[in-house]
Amino acid sequence: MSKLYLVRHGQTFFNRRKIIQGWCDSPLTEAGIAQAEALRDHFEGEGIRFDHVYSSTAERACDTAEVLMRGMLPYERCKGLREFNFGKLEGCSTDTILPGKGRFGDFLVPFGGEGEQEVMERVSATLTEIMLRPGHESVLAVSHGASIFTFLIRWYDESSVKIDRILGNCTAYKFEFDSGTRAFSCVGYFDPTAA
Repeated sequence: MSKLYLVRHGQTFFNRRKIIQGWCDSPLTEAGIAQAEALRDHFEGEGIRFDHVYSSTAERACDTAEVLMRGMLPYERCKGLREFNFGKLEGCSTDTILPGKGRFGDFLVPFGGEGEQEVMERVSATLTEIMLRPGHESVLAVSHGASIFTFLIRWYDESSVKIDRILGNCTAYKFEFDSGTRAFSCVGYFDPTAA
């Protein structure tokens, strides 16, 4: 089975100030860069190597990928790995939206944002298409907290590691991908903020 390491970007200024980002962006903080460096050290210490790297089109995700790779491997930007579109709520305080542990359902749709099912299908289709490409045995993909959590929900029943909330910035989730069944299974994670 091939391996997918799906990583949440490092801490940003908006994360620190508890502002909703979604499709808008803010730069990594010094802590966010340090988180990415700690994750890179973890990958190196575990002997984890990647044959392909992908990132959301958001600069915070691209910057995280660049820190993780140190220019040793190029990455491809993918719109399908973007965060939820939070519509008119982008730029607002995160206190504005606190539905059930990161589950949004259709809460964002009246505000011009995306529904949970839409994001689930977008991220799953993108990652499936990536993993089916030839020579993709160990893949790194950098995305966002809520989008990753929605992907985890999609594959919850198939996963041996059950995660029921959004974890810290720069958490790396390890998935096994079965190209025959096109199924993902979360088999572990590493959170540098908890290390």
